[in-house]
Amino acid sequence: MSTHPVNMCAARPASIRRGRQGFSLIELLVVIAIIAILIAIIVPAMSGARVIARKAATTALMNNVTNAAEQFSQDHAGTMPGYFLPTEMGSAMNSDATRGGFTMMENALLDLLGESAIVGEAGIGGGTGTGKLVGPFGNVGNSGKGGNTNVKVDMNLLGTGDDVYLKVGDDVLRAADGQAGTTPHQQFPDLIDSFGNPLLAWAEDHTAPRDPLNPSEFASENSKNDLARYYWASNSGWLQSKAMGKGGQDQTNPTSGSLLADSREAENTLTAVLGNPNFPIPMDFDDTDVLPGASRGAFVVHSAGADGVFFGIKDSGAKAIGVGETSIDAFTYARNFFTAGGSRLQDAKGAFTTIDLTMGFDDMVSATGN
Repeated sequence: MSTHPVNMCAARPASIRRGRQGFSLIELLVVIAIIAILIAIIVPAMSGARVIARKAATTALMNNVTNAAEQFSQDHAGTMPGYFLPTEMGSAMNSDATRGGFTMMENALLDLLGESAIVGEAGIGGGTGTGKLVGPFGNVGNSGKGGNTNVKVDMNLLGTGDDVYLKVGDDVLRAADGQAGTTPHQQFPDLIDSFGNPLLAWAEDHTAPRDPLNPSEFASENSKNDLARYYWASNSGWLQSKAMGKGGQDQTNPTSGSLLADSREAENTLTAVLGNPNFPIPMDFDDTDVLPGASRGAFVVHSAGADGVFFGIKDSGAKAIGVGETSIDAFTYARNFFTAGGSRLQDAKGAFTTIDLTMGFDDMVSATGN
């Protein structure tokens, strides 16, 4: 019997002796393709989840504001918050970006954050020297009809009094970027939604006609000539913005901006947004004469949504109702009931139906009060 040791290495297959090879080029390409597919699936899902979360947070903030407005109204005989009247906020001076730009939400915050921050009026001293003159009456020292004037606000006292209705953190209550208006108005805090953009507020003028005979009696550019329920000038500070909020969106861009940005179309566009689609008048209306018999609410809060544009021209909602950059004037209240061609909207069974045209946009609207 041989006593020589067995050569174990000689018994191994050649493939084992050479050791394990690396990935082949085909295997590497397959792995890369799988990773790319996973990224393509996961990233949009994560992005969509973030948008949903931000919408939920914005909805909560908007509800917080409308609840505060409702509580204020109950304590003040049905009056919605706003230190200056809707007609004053609709001042033609307020729509001038070089003199005005004070917004309805900022006006409401004067009440909701407590009037103890108001330390004087235009031309009157007061406060600690840190006060800013704000209001709808143009340049410093200007006054409106009846001698009403802009007010001096100590920013450090906002939200500190005993009559505070709205309590939010500094991450929400702060000045937003891009406001078209005077420096004090730009420095006044706004309510910032979860997308990084300021919330709008629309307050109804209850001295306006209850049954409008034309769109200008429901909404108009300003209150200079006639009364209306809503005035474009009350939010011109943001509707004229060239770079609003976190995303820096140009609301006035004719191809990608806001359907509300053009003050000349304010009668139709604001009536489309703020008119309640459940109460059209007259009852035998057609696409040329239908008007809202009621508004969405006495106090309406409005977020631009994920795209950062207030009812954007490129929004899918605009395309769905046949409105685009070449047909902005088609954005009317009638789109709740009629197609772009003028035919009555019908459901699957052929019966006449009504939509809420705002639902097709990513904008978010919440209202309170009658």
